[in-house]
Amino acid sequence: MYFALNEYGQKASNPFKSSLFGKEAGMTQLEKHFEKSKENMKTNPAKEVLKNTIEAGMHTSNNETDFKKQLLEQGINTVVRRNDEGRIYGMTFIDHESRTVWNGSQLGKNLSANVFNKWWDEQAIENRKQTTNDNTTHSSRSSQNNTKEESETPHELFDFLNKEQPAYNEPDLIEGLGSLLPDVQDEDYEEQEFANRMKKKRKRKRGK
Repeated sequence: MYFALNEYGQKASNPFKSSLFGKEAGMTQLEKHFEKSKENMKTNPAKEVLKNTIEAGMHTSNNETDFKKQLLEQGINTVVRRNDEGRIYGMTFIDHESRTVWNGSQLGKNLSANVFNKWWDEQAIENRKQTTNDNTTHSSRSSQNNTKEESETPHELFDFLNKEQPAYNEPDLIEGLGSLLPDVQDEDYEEQEFANRMKKKRKRKRGK
């Protein structure tokens, strides 16, 4: 029986008996055609070309999407069949160049459904690990940057370096800092302190 289909693959007409199209469209002739094609495919040169193309795609892609995209650019459609649990149980490759359709296991053991199932599962796990590592590294770097910024924040005693702060009486500030600023302006603070003490003594004497 034959049906016309719409663009969604749904039946769009009443059924037609194969006899309406001649003997070649009947079940007997189709079965003979399938058996003959099966034998021809064993020696079809397109098999090795397709196999090599698929293997190349496996080595140059990191996930299912990239793999399918690369093969599509070579005129090859990939049909992945999965069960309800998401496990791959069948791989079919449609080669438009040679007009042939192959199951992965027909092309080689290394292209069977189990191989692709394991490969893409491992890739998914690796990608999740990489994402986790990237997030951890980013968080670590952010933490280091924050720590660095905090460590580089000047002590409150040095707020006078900020021009937006109110002006300080510089002599009083230096006296308060004491030995924290031994080299500012190349001054000898021991000599300066001695001179200040002498000035105070003279003031006291004058006061008497």
